This record gives sequence, structure tokens and C-alpha cells, in this order.
Amino acid sequence: MERYIIKANKIIARDQLEVMENSGLLIENGKIQKIYDNISQVEIPEQTNVIDYGDKVIIPGMIDCHNHLALDARLENHLVKMEDCEAEQTIRAIKTMKDDLAAGVTTSRCLGDRFYIDVTCKKAQKEGRIAGPKLVVSGIGMRSSHGHGYVGMPHCGAEDFRRTSRENIARGVDFLKVFMTKVINATPFIYHFLTLEELRAVVEEAKSVNITTACHCSGGQGLDDCLTAGIDCLEHVYYITQPQVERVKKEDRWVVYTPSYALNDQLLFKFSPHDREGSLREKEIICKCLSGAIEGGLKFGIGTDGLHQGLAQEACYISGLGAKNRDVLAGITINAARICGADKSTGSIAEGKAADFAVLEGNPLDDIEALKKVTSVIQDGTIIF
Repeated sequence: MERYIIKANKIIARDQLEVMENSGLLIENGKIQKIYDNISQVEIPEQTNVIDYGDKVIIPGMIDCHNHLALDARLENHLVKMEDCEAEQTIRAIKTMKDDLAAGVTTSRCLGDRFYIDVTCKKAQKEGRIAGPKLVVSGIGMRSSHGHGYVGMPHCGAEDFRRTSRENIARGVDFLKVFMTKVINATPFIYHFLTLEELRAVVEEAKSVNITTACHCSGGQGLDDCLTAGIDCLEHVYYITQPQVERVKKEDRWVVYTPSYALNDQLLFKFSPHDREGSLREKEIICKCLSGAIEGGLKFGIGTDGLHQGLAQEACYISGLGAKNRDVLAGITINAARICGADKSTGSIAEGKAADFAVLEGNPLDDIEALKKVTSVIQDGTIIF
């Protein structure tokens, strides 16, 4: 189906995410060729197929800003499974990609997978050999030899980090990822495992080829060091303080929120007793910190951190923590595309961009829960279902 028109009662379009009523879209060769503000006044050429979604709402295809293909947090012992062999992890990755696409996620930003599974899957998806979101990949996530990172590999010293950064770049990654802290910190002091020298080596390598950097960072001194070193995007920020919020905003950095690891009790009870108890104790503190970051007006994306098919729920959590629905929707569409460096090609319904859409039963600008009601998905003009 190379050329056709789709229409709906409401289409949330353009970078401003404006609601258009009784509108339509001309799709040709996988791209949006034209937006019709009033489809009823358009003379449709003969033999042009028209797909009418009636009272449904069409939004841009959703973007998961923090994902791991082989990490499936829906499974028991999902962290331990990151020690599985390459074949097992690849099989799992192929399944999670299909699941995410079915939930309306047409693009996914991968924050590290072992064996370069994300790089391989990106190529395979682009060539049409596997189904799933278009991928933005970081290859091997880099952690310290004594630090956190189930999907990362251990490194020690600036030159070790530099070596893997260069290997990642040689493999064709889109950005570089490091791990600074633990996820949830059940101690008064927030451990930070990378030195400024190690961080700066990664940032230098990324800048040398004009790609960005991201850091798994809950807060504490590690967050300050990330800013000092020049990290572009901070992931999680569960313990961010108000002075840090002000600094992040002043320095115009991005943050990506992944609230389920603090708020989703079903997920927490899959952890070890020690980690579970620590997370439950920290929930109130984390909610206060995240609410403060949202109130502080930081630019943000939203991710699942491997809780596949859960992006809509993550968005609902962020809404519940105080974000406006329009900002939440931007955090999984146009702003998410900006974080991915893909806003010229996707992230909003605009002429010249990819025909990536999710069709919903309801308007997420009125009720963010509508993101859970996906009735159809279109990726690059192909109707998935």
C-alpha cells in the first residue's frame, strides 16, 4: 500500500502536538506527504484508498527513551537472566521488540545490550528481517569493575573506558552509555563508581564523532560529576535534589524518567528481599525527588528500562507525579525523538516525516490512560495491525 489517506475524528499533529479535528493524512512510500486540516473539503483522487479510523485518535508512534532488548522485567529473575548466553538473549530480544511494537512503540532507544545485540537487531529491523521498533543503540554499556550494571560490562580506568567507547563507535552505535550509580539506594550515601577522568574519556570519544552520551545516574555526587564531565542525558535521577534540578536546567541537559523501578509494586516484588525492602523504603523519597524535577521544568523523556509493553504505564506515573498531559505525551513522542537525535524523521505527525502512528481509543491530552488503549499501529506507512 504505497499511497493512501488515513483520517480520524482527531489527529494530534505537528511538533506542538495540536489537536486537529476531521483531518487526514496522505501517506506515500512510508512518509507523510500532506496533512489535510479539513478532510471533508478535500477532493480525493479516484483509486486512492482511504482508511477511516472514525472516532479514534491518531498520535505519533510512541518512543521508549530507555529500553534494553534482552532485559525483560516482566520475567522472574530477569536480572539474573542477563548472564544467559548470546543465543538466549537474542531470542528474548526478538520477542520484546515484537511486544513493544504491538503496544504502539515505533522507535526505541536502547541503553545497552550485551554481545552488541542491539546493534545487530537495529540492522535486521531496518532490513525488514525482524519486526519491532526502529532502534537507537548504544552497544556495550560501560560500568566500573566494582559498580552497578547488569547489562553493562566492567571497566577500570580511563583508557579502558576509552577503548570500549571506540569499539562501540566502530560498531556503529548512535550514542555512548555509562553506569555511575546503583538504581535504588538503600543507604544514606549514594555510591558513585566512575571517576571524572573516566567520564571525560567517554565524553571526549563521543564528541569526536558528534554523538551524544547518557549515564545511568540516580543522584548524589555522581550526578554532579556527570554534569561537570559533559554527559548529555541523565537516566533515572531518582534522588535528584533541588540544587541539582536548577543546575540541570541551567546547563540545558536532558533527563529520562523510568518511574516503575520505584513505583510499580508488582515489579518490586520480583527483586531480592534486600532490594525489595530497600525500594519500598525509598518510594516516598523518590516520588518527592521526581516531582521536584518535574515541577522544576526539566526537559524529559520517558522509558521503561526493560518493562516491555509498559511505556503507557510509565507515562501515567509521570502524569501522577505532576507533569501536564501534553508534556507527558511530548516525553514519549517529539521530545523523545529529540533525545534520540531523530526528530527530523519521526516523533511528530508532520509533512516529510515517517508515517509512524499509534491509533488510540481516547485522547491522551484529556486522559493519559488512553495511551494504554492502542487499537492500531502504523510504522513507516505499513499497517502492523
